[in-house]
Amino acid sequence: MRILFINPSAKNLYGQLGTHLIPLGLAYISAVLKNEGHQVAVIDLQVEPIPIETIPFGNYDLVGISSDTPRFNNAVALGRKARALGVPVVFGGYHASFLDEEPLLKNAADFVIRGEGEFAMAELVSALERNANIGSIRGLTYRTKKGIARNPQSFLIEKLDDLPFPLREIFSLDRYLTVNEGRRITTMVTSRGCPFDCYFCAASRFAGLRWRTRSIGSIIRELEQLVQKGYSYISFMDDNFTLDHRRTIDFCDEIIYRKLNIHWWCFSRVDTIVKHPEMVNKMAMAGNTSVFLGLESGNQATLNHYQKRTTVEQQKAAVRILKKHNIKVWGSFILGEMHETKKMIKQTIQFARKLNLETCQFSLLTPYPGSRLFQQMESLQQLMTKNWDLFDGLHLVFQNSNLSAKELQQLLRKAYFKFYLGISNIPAALRALLKDTGTFRQMIYNIHLGMDIIQKLGKDSI
Repeated sequence: MRILFINPSAKNLYGQLGTHLIPLGLAYISAVLKNEGHQVAVIDLQVEPIPIETIPFGNYDLVGISSDTPRFNNAVALGRKARALGVPVVFGGYHASFLDEEPLLKNAADFVIRGEGEFAMAELVSALERNANIGSIRGLTYRTKKGIARNPQSFLIEKLDDLPFPLREIFSLDRYLTVNEGRRITTMVTSRGCPFDCYFCAASRFAGLRWRTRSIGSIIRELEQLVQKGYSYISFMDDNFTLDHRRTIDFCDEIIYRKLNIHWWCFSRVDTIVKHPEMVNKMAMAGNTSVFLGLESGNQATLNHYQKRTTVEQQKAAVRILKKHNIKVWGSFILGEMHETKKMIKQTIQFARKLNLETCQFSLLTPYPGSRLFQQMESLQQLMTKNWDLFDGLHLVFQNSNLSAKELQQLLRKAYFKFYLGISNIPAALRALLKDTGTFRQMIYNIHLGMDIIQKLGKDSI
């Protein structure tokens, strides 16, 4: 079959800013389908601003669209256009996995694949090609003459080594020329699943509570291929790359032994960092230069409500350990938890400044479909809107009894202003310029990011 995959563009500011990186989910599914003899093409509207009217839907037998919640409305428009031309459409990704009837009821899709889509998509394509029954394909939701049918949930992929490497070559690689520290960037995934099930996060519901990993050998083989293709900065997109500290150390030992000239970035947790400083030392030796930490708040009561299972003191200690090894810290904070007061949020803003992080991301608490937070909001009828465009981390979309939408956006704007544009940042910027031009460039980029968000929030109607 001839299959066209589309990655929708983002209307929200966070989706428009930042780096252009290959969507790995589509790259994995494309690799599986190509191995089975199908013709696959991809249009990534994040980097290719093609008008919807010019997309050649009619040249394909099936169109696949994957999106998260803020891009769902764009995905619907694409699906409707393809179906109007007589081409069947399948939806996947986080949003459609948890609200699987919505694309069908909006006449944007004929099929929805819930959860991990590689093998389910291959089964669906094979069945459609043979005009066979699709009732046995696990994880599939679809239209019937009697209404919407939902097959049993699919099994998680147990042996991740069974998956082929992502088919990056199917993308227009000249559009993905993002660099960091003077090195060309690409993304990788070495594990799936997350056992922590944070209250506001849907990742554990999508990929499971059980952590599944690729073998070190498989990871190294992909890395070596990427290095040969000119990539030397790797962003590991695992929900928690360092969950098993022994595995992380083994991985680093292989990097060092093979003398792979790479720098890399990953997600981690503060408690893992604090418990295993020897792991951090090995990470630095193996080329790790930046770590993303979901810090969320500088107030312990708020952390407890988020069910983070971490402490403010652990956060401070983790940042100290990383900085000791010259590893930059990207900290993420969420403002507007239901029990938070204005004073508590200001405490978080001040806490973020004192940590002296290289990069900081602030967003408003958003109940994404699939999270326990969303389920609570639905059951208590606390959602104020289901305009998914507003589920972007910049808008209040639920009833908050402590703070209004206007107050929260003012606090969000203040957070970015204080962190990126405060006068206390000037000495740090001068030190970075004298010591490391790469760090200075990153700081300038971060300041531009903060200014763009402040401008956006200033213009936004509430």
